[in-house]
Amino acid sequence: MARWFWVVLVFALASCTDKGAWGPPAQPVTIDELREIAPVGILPKNAEPMAYRVELDIDPRRDSFSGVVEIDVLLDRPTTGFWMHGDDLSVTSVAVKAGDETLEGTWTEVLETGVSWVGFPRRTRVDGVTVTIAYSAPFDVNLAGLFRVEEQGNAYALAKSESIQARRFLPSFDEPRFKAPFNMTYLVPEDMIAIANTPQTARTPASEGYERVEFAATRPLSTYLLSVAVGNFDEVRRPDIPPNAIRDVPIPLRGYARAGKGPELEYALAITPTFVRLFEEAIEQPYPYKKLDIVAAPQWPSGATELAGAITYRESRILASENAGPAFLRSLKEVHAHEIAHMWFGNLVTPPWWDDLWLKEGFATWGEPMVLSQYEPDEGHEAQAVAEAISAMRLDSLASARAVSEPIERNEDIRNAYDAITYRKGMAVIAMADSYFGPETFRPAMGEYVAKFADQSADSADFFDVIGSATGEPDLTEAFQSFVTQNGLPLVTAELICDAPIARVKLSQTRYRPLGSKIDPTTQWTIPICVAAGDGTAFQRTCTMLRKQEDLIALEQPGCPKWVMPNAGGTGYYRFSLDAAGWAGLAEVLPRIPAGDALSTLDSAAAANQAGEMTAKALVDIVSAGTQHNDPRVVASALARFGDIIDRLPSGDARTEARARAQALVDTLRGKMGDQSSSNELISRIDAFEALTIRNAEKRGDLVQRLETFMAGTEADAIDPRALGSDLYRTALRVAVEDGDAEMFDRILAAQKSIDDPVFEQAVFSAIGRATSGDLPKRLQAMILSGEMGPRETFSLVQSQMGRSETREETWAFVNDNFSTIAANIPSQWRRRMPRFAASFCDASRTDEIKALFDANATLVSGYERALAETVESIELCDALNQATQDDLVSVFAE
Repeated sequence: MARWFWVVLVFALASCTDKGAWGPPAQPVTIDELREIAPVGILPKNAEPMAYRVELDIDPRRDSFSGVVEIDVLLDRPTTGFWMHGDDLSVTSVAVKAGDETLEGTWTEVLETGVSWVGFPRRTRVDGVTVTIAYSAPFDVNLAGLFRVEEQGNAYALAKSESIQARRFLPSFDEPRFKAPFNMTYLVPEDMIAIANTPQTARTPASEGYERVEFAATRPLSTYLLSVAVGNFDEVRRPDIPPNAIRDVPIPLRGYARAGKGPELEYALAITPTFVRLFEEAIEQPYPYKKLDIVAAPQWPSGATELAGAITYRESRILASENAGPAFLRSLKEVHAHEIAHMWFGNLVTPPWWDDLWLKEGFATWGEPMVLSQYEPDEGHEAQAVAEAISAMRLDSLASARAVSEPIERNEDIRNAYDAITYRKGMAVIAMADSYFGPETFRPAMGEYVAKFADQSADSADFFDVIGSATGEPDLTEAFQSFVTQNGLPLVTAELICDAPIARVKLSQTRYRPLGSKIDPTTQWTIPICVAAGDGTAFQRTCTMLRKQEDLIALEQPGCPKWVMPNAGGTGYYRFSLDAAGWAGLAEVLPRIPAGDALSTLDSAAAANQAGEMTAKALVDIVSAGTQHNDPRVVASALARFGDIIDRLPSGDARTEARARAQALVDTLRGKMGDQSSSNELISRIDAFEALTIRNAEKRGDLVQRLETFMAGTEADAIDPRALGSDLYRTALRVAVEDGDAEMFDRILAAQKSIDDPVFEQAVFSAIGRATSGDLPKRLQAMILSGEMGPRETFSLVQSQMGRSETREETWAFVNDNFSTIAANIPSQWRRRMPRFAASFCDASRTDEIKALFDANATLVSGYERALAETVESIELCDALNQATQDDLVSVFAE
């Protein structure tokens, strides 16, 4: 009825024929009527922004800011108003200009998600208006919208616009499909730097102590890409990124970090020109913006955000001190490559709505190994990509897992799309196509897609059309669609048949289903499959497109191979299954096959055990073989799998024996590695495994001593980086907290304040949540309620305490008793994730109380339903796995 009323009202007013820009007076509409018709997701298409002119008065030393925005709006019909966005803004005036006449409008925030109605006193008779809105708002305190932070005595203001946070500091059409140019002007303190998406064009005196800063007009941008940063930043100037065969203009390159931290941007800035060039060459499209700033934010709710021309990072992800270890530097390069990839995928070409988020996040994640494998050919970045794709399979094994692209109806559900399915499954599907059809076919087609939709939005259908047409490969489009639009994970069963001179492999597909799952296994995909088969380490590869439930593939070599690996290179996004002989043959050669193949084998073996299709002994044999591989990523994966096995064992003799066997594997590893330098990333992983999983007392003591030496220099400002590299911060701190008392706890907190190292600070907050002795859990609860550690850290403290068996029940009762306060003290975009606090339970009888808690607090955790469903299902699967397999697992380690 409400929607019918709205349609009748619009068309009744449209039928009027008064002359001039304005028609007769509008019929008043009540707030209740507006709530009935307010769009809960996508805005109507009757109004579209064509240009923004924004003036912001920003002083990070204050508690609030103010602004004026002018928006040129194109209308598709005469109207009495339109929907847009503005969240918790104090609007002081609205002026609507149509033709030569300006009238006073109204502003009504209708929904809690910031959906707002701009009303006109009279109906327009023209196809465009200019709306001018003056407003103010407090700086956000939970790292959303325009927020302020203080670090080392300086104040900074920064805007986190993605995904729907721009509406918290700017009245706007806050959807990705609405792309328009922005002219930004700031009024800022005269001694502070101001950063926007484009270069500064003028800086002139304003009122006493303040200056007016003007910036060049942007290319058409979505609001989630807006950059606003003001503060006492260090500015690091680098030479311009030079022109090349793809781009004929230089790109100014600058770095910004909080006062005193500028030198720690040098590493990231040094690698930036090469990364930009490699992306340009891969897709044959030039870098699209007028500059490239690298901004290290003192606090930031995510690792980084691809703000156009001004990429902004949490400083712990991008600042590289002299103490930066190899694992940290690898992570820095990955996140940096990811954000640079976004300049094309997401920024230049933007998905129209969040259900196609994969078109930016999947491609940016794929861009990491694509560029890094060219930048450092011998560093195993392709294998790292396989490992990351595998990490998505755990989530994709749930019946409740979402598809890469699926409808999002409500604003509250948008952040649910930011998960491993979008990022890592999206990446894996792209990498599978790139590998199967070849970079020479796939990457130029991606360039055509970018060129066709530059400065526009494009959805999955647009992408499929361009890629299919550009490559002339209908199989590619069919495979993409089957993986992107369906949830779940294929399981490919391979049966070797040696009854002829040329061996064959029978392939069949179902949906992977772990023990206890309610999944319907009958889903089918179009799967690009490559099978490796061989004798010893020599092998050949044969590929096919599996379109139906079963098919036969003839191997290319004569005779019967000794082993078959049904996912050659590990680039296929599927798990595989073999018979007992097949697994035994693969286990024998596992230490010597390529890294991608070994990673896929380890994952598929663990999945087979979780599905009740592999014995615990066979799994332990395969995992143990994986620890003997030469690739550090395979070794790390095998150690992690062994850690999972230990965690599944009950406390007692079996767990003790499992740790003893793990220690023997580590001793063999160390003997094989010899006297290698601490620059080897694998060494820190082995140290962490030995200290945290095996709980080797000697290793734990050594790490605590190294931490003591490291912290001892804080008073004299003489930190010795050789005592403890950044890759071991978290491990050493966790051991010290677990084994230490309140005195150690206090010393660690004091060191965090004395050591100005963002990576160390983050490790401290991760570690202190593991405290279990004395009254420390009560102290942590007080910290959580006070929010004194910051929003991200507050979330981490709760999660860590829930993860410890010693404090789980007490913490769960604490969450129940203090739900609203905890929710208020964590990042607003993270509240939907609070059901994951319960993910450490493994007892299906607890799920009803978990559901009851979150259903009762639904208004505080909007969009929580997805996280709750996945958490409940994970608990049920954990319980089912233990009941079905724990006795078998214990028997493997019985003396």
